[in-house]
Amino acid sequence: MRIQNYYNSEVYKLRRSFPRGTISETYRNSFLKPKSKAEIKLLAAKKHSEAEKRRRMRINAQYATLRTILPNLVKMDKASVLAETIRQVKELKKNISELEAASTSSSGEITVFPSAVDKLNLEHCKDEEGLVKATLSCEDRPGIMSAITRALRSVKVKVVKAEMVNVGGRTRNVLWVQGLEKGNEGMVVLKRTLKAVMRKPSFKMHRLTQ
Repeated sequence: MRIQNYYNSEVYKLRRSFPRGTISETYRNSFLKPKSKAEIKLLAAKKHSEAEKRRRMRINAQYATLRTILPNLVKMDKASVLAETIRQVKELKKNISELEAASTSSSGEITVFPSAVDKLNLEHCKDEEGLVKATLSCEDRPGIMSAITRALRSVKVKVVKAEMVNVGGRTRNVLWVQGLEKGNEGMVVLKRTLKAVMRKPSFKMHRLTQ
């Protein structure tokens, strides 16, 4: 009885009134129909416009950051912000050069401040056999000392003495180590290991820059 009522109902009659394949035909016309050249160009232009909008937003965000950190910034337009940024960078580089010159010993070795570029130097200490002095300057970052410690532990050397100086986001570490394998091979392994530490950013810093 219920089945007979369904087939006599208005719902069934309404469904029967739709031609078969209406949905599939609509799908075919909307999604499978080849796009014309005009449609392809319009879609490409839309994608380009959206990408350009995102790029401008990123640039404006960086300018906003510069405006908050640059001291004594009078004009806020982009040209003035860039000019002041360049002036500040040049001033910082000049200050670093002057500090390095002031801290240079009579032998020509910089003994206090980190260098403006990444540097690594290894040398055998003449006054004590088996002692190696490692001097490295690189960008300061969270966890770098732990990374250096793990690197030295991996090559099975013992740190006898260590000095560290941090200036302007740069760090200079001087390490005196013992237990390095004799010969040139031990120095090569130590140099390669410390260079890997200098180049590799910490996991936290990598996540923050995404």
